Amino acid sequence: MTPSQFTRDLLESALNDPDFNWQDRQDFEFAARGLIHRPDDPAIFDRNGDTVWHHEAFEAFLHGDAPDTVHPSLWRHALLNNFRGLFKVTDRVYQVRGESLGNVTFVEGDRGYIVVDPLTTVETAAYALQLLFDHVGARPIVAMIYSHTHSDHFGGVKGMISEEDVKSGDVRVIASEGFTEWVVKEQGMAAEGMPSRNDYMYGENLEVSPVGIVDTGLGQMIEGGEVTFIEPTDIIGKDGGRMSVDGVEIEFMFAPGEAPTGMHCYFPQFKTLHVADNCYMCLHNVYTIRGAFPRDAMQWSDSIARSLLFEDTEFLISGHNWPVFGKAEIQQFLGEQRDGVKYMHDQTLRLMSHGYVPAEIADAIRFPPSLARLWHLRGYYGSIKHNVRGIYAYYLGWYDGNPANLDSLPPRDLARRTLDYMGGTDAVLERAQADYEAGQYRWVAHILDQVIWADPGNLRARALAAAAHTQMGYAAENATWRNAYLSAANELREGIPTGEKNHRVLRDVFKGMSPVLLMNSLSIRLNGPKAAGHAFTINWKIAGTEEACHSELTNAVLISSAGTDADAGLTITLPRLLLSEFALGQIGVGALSGPDVSMEGDLNLLAELASLLDTFPAWFPIATHDLKKGEIGT
Repeated sequence: MTPSQFTRDLLESALNDPDFNWQDRQDFEFAARGLIHRPDDPAIFDRNGDTVWHHEAFEAFLHGDAPDTVHPSLWRHALLNNFRGLFKVTDRVYQVRGESLGNVTFVEGDRGYIVVDPLTTVETAAYALQLLFDHVGARPIVAMIYSHTHSDHFGGVKGMISEEDVKSGDVRVIASEGFTEWVVKEQGMAAEGMPSRNDYMYGENLEVSPVGIVDTGLGQMIEGGEVTFIEPTDIIGKDGGRMSVDGVEIEFMFAPGEAPTGMHCYFPQFKTLHVADNCYMCLHNVYTIRGAFPRDAMQWSDSIARSLLFEDTEFLISGHNWPVFGKAEIQQFLGEQRDGVKYMHDQTLRLMSHGYVPAEIADAIRFPPSLARLWHLRGYYGSIKHNVRGIYAYYLGWYDGNPANLDSLPPRDLARRTLDYMGGTDAVLERAQADYEAGQYRWVAHILDQVIWADPGNLRARALAAAAHTQMGYAAENATWRNAYLSAANELREGIPTGEKNHRVLRDVFKGMSPVLLMNSLSIRLNGPKAAGHAFTINWKIAGTEEACHSELTNAVLISSAGTDADAGLTITLPRLLLSEFALGQIGVGALSGPDVSMEGDLNLLAELASLLDTFPAWFPIATHDLKKGEIGT
């Protein structure tokens, strides 16, 4: 679809916006500095030959001036994220950037490498490690540091080290207090926002092209492959700490912000500070549109402020984008990053205190010119609009205080009643078409969303809504908003995807978890209405270990606790992998068999439990509003 004249005019006006200093080339110099090797192979592949990371697809179009389907500011950022390969940050500090959504950092010790954040999947992690070995030298990995709890910073761990390396004591795995518990909450409970929302935000079903995905803000895209996990051996508490690893001194600062638990790592010998995901080259996500806990913006700002105390820092690196070089530049950058987060926080609370509600606050807050002109606070990933809504929710929750919204109608019923008041669907479609021709895309998307809630099969409404979403996608400076708009347009035109997902496989993440944590993830699959009246207890024992837990079904709730219950009706002994796959719905009851599986007691209880569990779909409708599983149309 071609951009409308309204969209072209908007993008053209950005080129003359005084907030944008197009002549500032410092980011390009910093992104290019220290390049050792840029790969020229077509892609990164998994063991089956499927592409998990694109090279050629982005190289085909990421050059020159912005096309008329991409905001020029976002295009500039996408060009910078395309500086990829192996880089030397300073002596004995290396990064692989642009070969994953995130960055991996290698610090050279006396005999091996310390790794900070091993990327998202084993395929990209192994690729990055091989780049280091080929162009710097092959040495053993002696320590693995997880800067925080998001999977793009730990999921590739088994592409670099093995569980045997850790068990033997050859490799230490270092993380902050509460790391494993938060991985379970974010990966197992809500699966980092749930697949369909994640796909929208990261544009995972979009083509790689100027009319599809061009970037995500943090990096070009999120890679495919296998996500893995190895539990930490060393925990850094909330007071931080110091550690010497292979002749390298490391100062850890507990620094929650972008994640609920995380840490900054300072390497004084190399004057290098790693600030996790608390600072990078675009505006942060205080709330992420894939769905997550709203973050504590005040705490986040404080974590950045405390990083200013590392005054000797000459090289600042993070989990995404490119470094900052120079003491003065770093101090200025950190101060501006701190102020950007604090400004959003304070101004949201100020307007809250005047009685403004989230939609009003989102439309009212703008950065002052001194912050708005900064490339590294532009909204390529986070946005002021969705961040201030997250800050409001963090303090006051979903309810805006208006009793009219306290018990609002469900969206399908609300839409049907609204359309009836407006004279019916045909009248609304006529006016929506006129508003589209007038460039009122934001309103058109909203009102046609009501039509589609009321009548998901209305092809005229879907086509016009898809057109409006496409225009908003082309005009969006924010990469994740662009991806969401264009993903909505795809769904409206083509429906939700079918078949199996071909990207990240999470089966390994829970292999190292305790049985209680695994069964807590199963409890959300229990269908409460179906479970009413059922009551039983099952013991779960991990074969070859002393680990066990029991799950009691009571009052339509599944409660899991450590240890076994002597009165349990069934005791199952099985490998941890089978338990994790069953808990996550990857296998059914029939797969709980084999030489390492034994059961004592009433075998019918297992089938009874399975009959009460929901299986979640790989995709669910977001823009088309088709009936969901169990929903009854009227």
